[in-house]
Amino acid sequence: MSRSLYSLILSDDVIARIDRLAVRENSNRSATVNRILAEYCSMITPEKRIESVFDTVERLFGGDGELAAFVTPNQPTMFWKTSLEYRYRPTVRYDLRLYPHPAEGRIGELAVTFRTQSAELLERIGLFFRIWAAAESAARAENPPAYALAPGRMTRAVEVNPACGDEIAPEELAAEISDYVRLLDADLKAFVAGRKSAEQVAADCGARAGTSRVLL
Repeated sequence: MSRSLYSLILSDDVIARIDRLAVRENSNRSATVNRILAEYCSMITPEKRIESVFDTVERLFGGDGELAAFVTPNQPTMFWKTSLEYRYRPTVRYDLRLYPHPAEGRIGELAVTFRTQSAELLERIGLFFRIWAAAESAARAENPPAYALAPGRMTRAVEVNPACGDEIAPEELAAEISDYVRLLDADLKAFVAGRKSAEQVAADCGARAGTSRVLL
């Protein structure tokens, strides 16, 4: 949905109300006016679509004590928090950002971060990230996902299969995101705890990449 600059003459009292509403929503005047007009005209804005995706993801993770989902109101971001089966149970955080205006199929990014002083754990998780990225890239050789790896952090582009076009409903996208994060989290925990080998992680990742309709 493209945007352009328009000049409107509005009542000072209306603008005052709009500004107060924008503050409560952690938004700005233009975005708030755009949302109000879109809702009045029964249009789905990119922001509303993102909100729908996040609400569905939050519902899908409801009651999951191992992986709690948190939505940031009126922001294009949400995150999950959990902990590893390792001494001191270090925290892992998954941050998802969806772009209101996707470009070339890229609709957002997923970042996995954790903090630890253990060199052994850093190396173990770094190895997991490399295995996961290599397996997914091999499974999608014609269109490999964009990864960025750093100590204690993995960032992955969230992309949609061009063949899907605009047909993907928010509910389907939310389900794809939820399945991906669940598998990533389960395999990370199992690998760190020694319950899964590198070969098993690679097989899990490759199998999912081969069956997903949406490229995540």
